[in-house]
Amino acid sequence: MNKKNKQVTAYQATAIVANAIVGVVLLTLPRDVARAAGTGGPLAVMGAGFLSLLVLYLYTALGRRFSRSTLPEYAVKTLGVFFGALVALTFVAGWLLVVALTSRLFAEIVVTSVLPRIPLETGVIVMLLLAAHLATQDIKTFARVNELFLPIIVGTFAILLALSASRVNIWRMLPPFGYGLRQVGAGVFAATPGYAGFELIALFMPFYAQPEAAIPAHRNAMLLVIALFTLTVLAATGAFGVTELVKSQWPTLELVRLVGFLGAFERLEAPFLAVYVITVFTTIGANFFGAVLTLGSLFNIKSREGWPYLLVIPLYFLAIQPPNIIALNRLISLAGMVWWSVILVAPLLILLMAVLRGKEDRPDDADQAKS
Repeated sequence: MNKKNKQVTAYQATAIVANAIVGVVLLTLPRDVARAAGTGGPLAVMGAGFLSLLVLYLYTALGRRFSRSTLPEYAVKTLGVFFGALVALTFVAGWLLVVALTSRLFAEIVVTSVLPRIPLETGVIVMLLLAAHLATQDIKTFARVNELFLPIIVGTFAILLALSASRVNIWRMLPPFGYGLRQVGAGVFAATPGYAGFELIALFMPFYAQPEAAIPAHRNAMLLVIALFTLTVLAATGAFGVTELVKSQWPTLELVRLVGFLGAFERLEAPFLAVYVITVFTTIGANFFGAVLTLGSLFNIKSREGWPYLLVIPLYFLAIQPPNIIALNRLISLAGMVWWSVILVAPLLILLMAVLRGKEDRPDDADQAKS
């Protein structure tokens, strides 16, 4: 891979990782961990985050070993054409499933909370089309979009958390370990799928302008997400208490409304939801972009113009399949656990086979390619 393709800066790498993770999960995470861990939810979220950080280091190690190859390329190099392509297509299926389910959940939130007269299908199709449009862009444009939106997203949630501090009652957050470490462990299990998205770095590391900065860039992104998730769960737990939290449909949105009662901030809900649209867009767009990039690599498709829009049709029908929000939540929970298993097992398998077979991208390979 030649020098002109080194298009992604260290900050953009941080933005890509963070934006790929933070999405619709932030509206439901406080409820999900409260059900599993009670008042131990914040500790569970931190534990899940640091577990995800370890797996992120694993993907970073693979990216450094195969410094000029993306995931589908080094999967084929390591596992052979058939099994390597099978692994890559599994990731494609996972990313597209995330796109479909996240689009549906986003539409549910918009329709039930903000725009009840808008058909659910309209919300789904609009988000899918936006994501498909982003997937037709080049990597440099994709990185710049993430670079632009990250401070807006983080700044908005930082303001929300700061304003919600006055509503927090510390007694609602006790005991910090819930009813024991077993309950916290259950919370870790429930929170871990919410950190999915970082695996997309397996597609972008060959494009890093500063490959040596990959580890700190990825670490900073994950620490930022851990802090954001933990503080959000803390604020929601302290503001509502576990008993109310487990019954809330969209607890983070309820937190925004609660802050809105502070007089001058009564219109806070509208700008928050506007930023939240951006948050979901960057997450769905990243997964869609990853699927398109992988398919293009596997089938040697040089251009990304036009054909990604064809994926919108099956994704739309997949998104509207769950008959109601209860079925949707169950499907998301099941798919999240399966997807996290793939995210964990795939790099372990590839790295093990790469070590056993002595596979890596060597400098002399690049010299031969140039000649």
